[in-house]
Amino acid sequence: MKHLWIKCLLCACLSFFCISFLRTGMGHSQEKGDKFSIPPLKQGVTSPKRGGVQVVPVKPGDEIPDWVARWELARVLSYVKQYDESISEYEKVLRKKPDLTEAKLEMARVLFWKGDQKRALQVLEAVPPQAIEGDTQVLMADLFVAQKEYQKAEPLYREYLAHHPQDQAVRLKLAEMLSWEKKYEASLSEYRKILEVSPHDIQVRRRYAFVLIWAGKPEQAASELKKTLD
Repeated sequence: MKHLWIKCLLCACLSFFCISFLRTGMGHSQEKGDKFSIPPLKQGVTSPKRGGVQVVPVKPGDEIPDWVARWELARVLSYVKQYDESISEYEKVLRKKPDLTEAKLEMARVLFWKGDQKRALQVLEAVPPQAIEGDTQVLMADLFVAQKEYQKAEPLYREYLAHHPQDQAVRLKLAEMLSWEKKYEASLSEYRKILEVSPHDIQVRRRYAFVLIWAGKPEQAASELKKTLD
């Protein structure tokens, strides 16, 4: 009988402990009316920049203004390739916030994806020069190349490569462009840098050989081409 009484007392204590825990633990995650609290939004939203995070001026607990919601809508539409709608939303954002440089850069990229290279370049040329950096430099250079404005593209490629020397894809763009300008020695120099990193890249070596031909170096070109054939 004594053991039964002790067992009942322990059960009662355990029940009291559980109830107290639920009230103190879960109570912190509830508001009045037993509604679970919604965690505040993070201070960043997804950006088209290689899955990065673009900080927007929205603090936890603040209401999200229309222009921020529209900006994010423009981004999301670009992700699903609804480029015309995306551009339209970017334009609305920029009418509200004409000095929002980041939105201009993003819209230029969407215009590029859409194939409207001329307008994309116009948007970028209206952006402060100090904002043109990183991937945006490459985008602007690509747009200049598409317009055959090689002299404007070259310094952009070179500045980007000065900070990202490992980006061989961009170096290849520069090497090709230089060959189109008949700057053969400069082009060959860039091809050699690529081949130092990727000596077994057959296509790069063949392009290198072609530039050697154009540069009047057929013997060297023949040697390079033999390396790419069985």
